[in-house]
Amino acid sequence: MSEQELKLHVPQHSRHKIQKYLGKADKISLRAMYFDTSDRQLAKAKVAIRLRQEGDEWVQTLKMAGANSLSRIEMNHRRQGPVLDLSLYAGTAAETILAKLTKPLELRYETDVLRLYKIQRTRTGRVEIAYDTGFIRAGRLELPLNEVEFELKSGDVQAIFDIGLRWIKQYDLILDTRTKSHRGDALASMMAKINEVDDEFKPHVESQETARFWAERKARPYALEKHLNSTQALCRLTEECIEQIAMNAAYLAEVDTAGVLSVASPEHVHQLRIGMRRLASNWRLFNGAAHLPDLALQTQLKQFLAQFGATRDTDVMLESIMPSLQKAGMPNIEIDHYQGRSATDMARDSRFQVFLVKLLAWVATTPLTDPITEDNMGKESNQPISNPPESGTIDFGKEVNTTENDTNLNAHETDAATKFALPSHTTIADNSVDSSTNTNAPATTEALSSISDQGIITTTGLEVATDMPAMSIIPLIPSKQAQQGLRKTLEKRLNKWNKAIISHWKHNDRKNIEAYHDLRKRIKRMRYGLNVYEGVEGHANLNAYVKRLAHAQEVFGALNDHATALNYFTSITDKHPEAWFAVGWLSAQLTDLKREADVALKRLPKKIIFD
Repeated sequence: MSEQELKLHVPQHSRHKIQKYLGKADKISLRAMYFDTSDRQLAKAKVAIRLRQEGDEWVQTLKMAGANSLSRIEMNHRRQGPVLDLSLYAGTAAETILAKLTKPLELRYETDVLRLYKIQRTRTGRVEIAYDTGFIRAGRLELPLNEVEFELKSGDVQAIFDIGLRWIKQYDLILDTRTKSHRGDALASMMAKINEVDDEFKPHVESQETARFWAERKARPYALEKHLNSTQALCRLTEECIEQIAMNAAYLAEVDTAGVLSVASPEHVHQLRIGMRRLASNWRLFNGAAHLPDLALQTQLKQFLAQFGATRDTDVMLESIMPSLQKAGMPNIEIDHYQGRSATDMARDSRFQVFLVKLLAWVATTPLTDPITEDNMGKESNQPISNPPESGTIDFGKEVNTTENDTNLNAHETDAATKFALPSHTTIADNSVDSSTNTNAPATTEALSSISDQGIITTTGLEVATDMPAMSIIPLIPSKQAQQGLRKTLEKRLNKWNKAIISHWKHNDRKNIEAYHDLRKRIKRMRYGLNVYEGVEGHANLNAYVKRLAHAQEVFGALNDHATALNYFTSITDKHPEAWFAVGWLSAQLTDLKREADVALKRLPKKIIFD
């Protein structure tokens, strides 16, 4: 019922090598029809339903969102032919969604795929490697498919990352979080828009919709249930940030358009960096309360953020400052733009792609219980929280045998664990479900029978083993953070951040421009933290505070742009003496902006009142 898979785009130069590697793999033709209402009611509910011809057989599949971005609930039913049967979902989780449809289902888009696939066994699990080539079609619009999927068939989810990370390094693969249904739905929506207008307007609308199809992926509001603990909340937040980063990186890397259409833009870089900054802010927000990625990942985030920033900072600064300088009468100067690596090259770099997949691996394997501390939201640490070895930390340099974690048990404890402990990860090896079969009873009966053979459980009831050792139970003592709830946890941290902002000048020199830059970063981090708080169910209304903070962020942002411009023009005065005009004008502007920034800072309350 549940599948976990990692999808990676295969660039042109690696396709022949992968086909050669999979030369003896099984091959199958897959042609699928995807259905939805004309107003996309299923897509909005994150549901996809299809009929697929797999060789000579037909399979009906419904997929729903799973526990995380790697997981999806999948229901498969074999069919006699291309007939969609919604009655199969009576009594399932999908029934509620399908029963609420107000319009009939219709064919929205199709896929035509040739799949090469094989099973790869590792120490941690069995993974199906599937290389798909083909097309997604909606009307006359077509999008190419060249992707490899690593789907967990049994074992630990770490197995798909072990293989996926090796393949990224070997074949320069690119993370693509978009599913086939995501792309097909977008293509169908584009075709519908084009069909709505007369023929004379179609070229213009098609151009508009093409730009919309490849538009940057912006930040979306968070949605957090109030009962989540800090680690669970951070994993949810991290998934949203990863998707924003990865989708913009995929467009920059031209996953579907290389050699055909140039879609990469400075706005993709901007949104990618926003995703990175949101992620860094969230790590700081939950530092001391939740499990965090290791120091290496935290350091890499800062490094990649700086690298992508170098491709855009000068251009943005000049775009925001140059018009004012020219209006003030500055002589024309030929500006030297950034000449380093392009954002497209950096997005394609296997080191960056490995970083993204390691972030996904952290989400999939981190323990969903908070670390035990005296006060989880007490003193904010500058150091990351290290996960203990048994918490699912991944060593990406080698395959890990999960049985090795039990070496600390003595023989007596090992025997008891064998009899009574449930495995930490359970996986359904075969996701296919025959429409004529009860999906629950056979699995349950088989499980009970296998345990009954050990003399522990019978189908008629429980039998306590006579050699069962004496047992005691250590009770769970909820942490302070767990008792106070997610909302209170965030309120405590946000007030601490606010206090650091308003008391900034007690510890810093106003003559140092870097102190202004540091304060700007604190204000921006505070805004990202408020975005998280606003996503928590039942959060308090902070509109008045948000408006004051937004104004302060705007003023400090302008101050930063002018300071950056001043440094730039000062650096080129030897080559361009006319740049002294800009130096003088910018210096005067900075004096005014500093006064304005001080006023904006004083308008912030000493303490945030959470109603």
